[in-house]
Amino acid sequence: MINWLTAHGALAPFYHGLLKGVAITVVASGVAFIVGLGLGVLLLALRIGGGRPARSAVMLYVSAIRGTPMLIQLLIAYYVVPSLIGVTLAPITAGILALSLNTAAYISEILRAALSTIAWGQRAAGYALGMRASQIWRHILLPQVFYRAVPPLTSEFTVLLKASSLLSIIAVTDLATVARNATLQSDLPLQVFSATAAVYFMILLGVSSLSRMFERRIARVLPHAH
Repeated sequence: MINWLTAHGALAPFYHGLLKGVAITVVASGVAFIVGLGLGVLLLALRIGGGRPARSAVMLYVSAIRGTPMLIQLLIAYYVVPSLIGVTLAPITAGILALSLNTAAYISEILRAALSTIAWGQRAAGYALGMRASQIWRHILLPQVFYRAVPPLTSEFTVLLKASSLLSIIAVTDLATVARNATLQSDLPLQVFSATAAVYFMILLGVSSLSRMFERRIARVLPHAH
């Protein structure tokens, strides 16, 4: 089995570039998710508390993102956006930008669905206690929203991490690029892509384990949130 996976040294290029590819994949996905989470909260606030123009703009943005392929969004971020703003973007920067803008739309919908499960009376109680709207959101609503949204947010990160393989299209040296280059050098696609799939699986298994641990910790802080 070991000899099959290593092909007697023929897969050395893949294993030599593995750590770098994994690091770029995880970091790019993680940064994009964090940025997307912040943008998702902003989109949610605009949709809930903004005027009609803001709500319409958010709905249009979400529909546009959900209605177009991630690959097209990535190509726009890399080839079109720099020419529009007059700034050259590195491939990794353009990739993170595209991933962030994409996941922000889905995260805003996830958070909106979680918010809809919280009784409106909690907001009324907050106002009755003299709390400002920002305090109600910060201390009452958002903690519960994030608690309810942990499982779907984990699923969204899983989708995002797998979608990050598209970064290879714009020459980002992520895990998919390492696998492709190793395949060209070794002519052993079965071994290379089997090993690549196993690495992706282990990464996502770790993400799922962290998500369950995070959910348990939140449950101890907010025992009645569910």
